[in-house]
Amino acid sequence: MTRANRSKSSSSGGDGAARALALGASAAVAAAGFAVLTAAVVRRDTARVDHKAKKHTAPRRGHPARRAAEALAPVGKWWTYIPSALGAALYVLRAAAPPGEERPRSRRTGAGAVFLAGVVATALNPTFDRYLPQPPAPPGHRSRRKPVFPSGHAFGPSAVSLVAAYVLSRERLARPGIAFPAALAIPALSAGARMMEEKHWASDVLGGYLGGAAVAAVCLAAYEAAGVGAQQAP
Repeated sequence: MTRANRSKSSSSGGDGAARALALGASAAVAAAGFAVLTAAVVRRDTARVDHKAKKHTAPRRGHPARRAAEALAPVGKWWTYIPSALGAALYVLRAAAPPGEERPRSRRTGAGAVFLAGVVATALNPTFDRYLPQPPAPPGHRSRRKPVFPSGHAFGPSAVSLVAAYVLSRERLARPGIAFPAALAIPALSAGARMMEEKHWASDVLGGYLGGAAVAAVCLAAYEAAGVGAQQAP
């Protein structure tokens, strides 16, 4: 390795370490926000805002917007975002190397981070349903005891899309100005449709976003830390 390449690797390692620390801190902040929101939901402190939001987001039954929302119901389920995570991971692995360079080793950990986000989200969803105290379900559900917090339609898609956007941008496979808006739009679409169907409260969706952000930040911190370790290896 030339002196210039060693200098570049050292600089990248320092940048990766700083990013890993920042992402770890972001995960802690998102997890703390999730815990605070969970406590508020349990106390029903969010009920007033939830009902007010429902009045502004739920069209009447039979409205074309509501029918469109019902058609989007599969989006946000694990059987849609897990294949999406796998597809994004394979793209990261198989994409051509930058001109004049070898395919970076970080592509493997990046692909792993994308798929891991989907797996973790899929595993946590039933855990939340089982162990977290739940608010009364919105009127779109037949049973008021249906677990709804946090929204899985916000949780899984946000975790996967945020990790995918970050890795694709970091590996120079997508422009951040395109990847991150798309990553924010996907869970907004899937979770917003569920609010229009009166399947989720606004607090459920916010909880899904916070949980998804926490999972994404943990996966990305591991991705950056793994990159630092690989660069420091002899």
